[in-house]
Amino acid sequence: MSFAIIFATIFLAAFVIIGGVVMYLSKTIDHGEARFDSETGKPLRGSEARPRREGPARPATRIEDKGDDQA
Repeated sequence: MSFAIIFATIFLAAFVIIGGVVMYLSKTIDHGEARFDSETGKPLRGSEARPRREGPARPATRIEDKGDDQA
């Protein structure tokens, strides 16, 4: 019975350590959008942050709710 307790303790410790490493990496790695040319591998032009649109924001609408005149 002591083998099972030792095994479970080691398993849980490894699980916690791996989870901590994953959490650390997810917080430190920048998850930006990849914008590279598929042939050359070079960054695409205009891949910098795009300026926001001017004017008021429009609420989202469902496609089903749009009539034929709004499409």
